[in-house]
Amino acid sequence: MTLAILFPLIGIFSQYNISASFEFSNYTSSIIFFTVYQSLLSALLSIVVGSLLAFLLNTYNNFYFVKIIAQTQSILFVLPTIITIFGILSFYGNYFEIYGLTGILIGHVILNTPLVSRIIYQSLNDISPNEKMLSRQMGLKKMSSFIASEWPIIKKNIPSLFVLITFICFVSFTPVLILGGGPKYSTLEVSIYYSVIFSNNFNAALNLLFFQLIICFSIYFIFFKNFRSQNFLIDDQRHIKTYFNLTLLNLFGLLILLLITLVIFSPILFIIVKGINKELLYILTSTYLWEAIYNTLIICFFSGIASIFIVYNLLVLTHKKTKISESLIYSLIIFSPAVMAVGYYILLFKLNLMYLPNIIIVIILNSFFVLPFTYNYLAPSFFRVIKENDDIANSLNLYGLSRFLTIDLPRLKKSLITAFCVSSILSASDLVVISFFGTNNLSTLTQTIYRLMGSYRMNEAYSVSLILLIFCFIYFFLAHKILEKNKWNIH
Repeated sequence: MTLAILFPLIGIFSQYNISASFEFSNYTSSIIFFTVYQSLLSALLSIVVGSLLAFLLNTYNNFYFVKIIAQTQSILFVLPTIITIFGILSFYGNYFEIYGLTGILIGHVILNTPLVSRIIYQSLNDISPNEKMLSRQMGLKKMSSFIASEWPIIKKNIPSLFVLITFICFVSFTPVLILGGGPKYSTLEVSIYYSVIFSNNFNAALNLLFFQLIICFSIYFIFFKNFRSQNFLIDDQRHIKTYFNLTLLNLFGLLILLLITLVIFSPILFIIVKGINKELLYILTSTYLWEAIYNTLIICFFSGIASIFIVYNLLVLTHKKTKISESLIYSLIIFSPAVMAVGYYILLFKLNLMYLPNIIIVIILNSFFVLPFTYNYLAPSFFRVIKENDDIANSLNLYGLSRFLTIDLPRLKKSLITAFCVSSILSASDLVVISFFGTNNLSTLTQTIYRLMGSYRMNEAYSVSLILLIFCFIYFFLAHKILEKNKWNIH
């Protein structure tokens, strides 16, 4: 893992004169300012909207449709980003000017609100039923009860979530590329991409890379040392019975809940509706679609396998020192897709290895970018299983592969399946890596959508987006079904 991270850095630092490339021009300063500004503002808005949504979901969780919203919102975070962004561009673009800062903020809020809401909602589920009952017996009003019970939990989650969302928005690529609308609203990540792909100016890209690395390292070492990972998807939640009175305040709360839900789900619903058009049949019979599906499937599967393999072995090696494993995994967010892609691109070019199959590079890079999420889904179950079964494994003299097959694998089955499916789907959504290493012979569904949008073949782009959406659902649920059928009782 360390070597895979060092390779792009070797390529970057060996190719160019650092002192000559390290220039702080007005152009660079404006890009840095906008990158930081939009990421902080996006994080703030995402935290506000996500916290409100989580509170409302927790307040009205007796309603069946509210439970469905709570269970399905995490799916939005896993779905390929380009589907949501394309939906935002097409749907909200009908009502106001979507390009620029407004579009970027809307994109980031819609993409990150489900993540914020899910984590805070899980934390709110930990409120004791006795505490709720005590509030009612004491006759506390809504606001007093909120300040006493929910607000301390929400406030506790805000610092780490704010840092996490800021970082996600800082290295965001697809929302800024599509909704930015031009150089004026370009971030470091997108500017690096433009410098390499369109201008072939590696010196400018390297200059921007240095500043991005400096800022990312600073954020990580200042803030992420105190960051605690959150499990994005917890199935074993405590369900607390709440009491609903038909009051004007409660009706207003339900209306706000429905409005937020409509805002975050409307882009996906719009893609589904627009995707069924006269071009769909033509798309389904085209060669380029099935080649893109095949490439996407290969990248998804092997990226998922690789990420599971890396995370599990890292957990085994460092399970007695949790801080080490978390530090290694979360340090990967410093190396954004653009940094890694440019580094590998330079290194392969310098070593005359550009003839290597690009799909291998794409799989390697994608598997590393999804490691933090794979870790988040797998680590909690792993630590629980290790703690519960260490004594029996030692008494039976089971170690290594024997222990994994006999004891750990059956007990980690659900978490391994979920982590594999999530990491696979997330690897299908990356656009920056495939933009660097994709060719006419290596095109994914994500890249195909972007190319169709660029050539204004919108109906075809809608249809391919719908197909990608269906692909993700089929892949996720089919993989779950196939893997769960296997009893995994290997002795």
